[in-house]
Amino acid sequence: MADILIVPDIEAGNMLGKSMTYFAGFTSAHVTIGARKPVLVPSRADDGQTKLMSVALGIVAYYGEV
Repeated sequence: MADILIVPDIEAGNMLGKSMTYFAGFTSAHVTIGARKPVLVPSRADDGQTKLMSVALGIVAYYGEV
């Protein structure tokens, strides 16, 4: 299993993330890298655990390994 998946644009990332969540039952965290600070784009369908993991991933992406 991969630790990080890189996609070419936000539409591809959205499609991949929703596919993994709905069809494979994965729990994932997501963060957009490339701006001065990581950008979190939560989905309305994300549960609390996914949103919390995304915030944690954003912190690690910004500050480095904690």
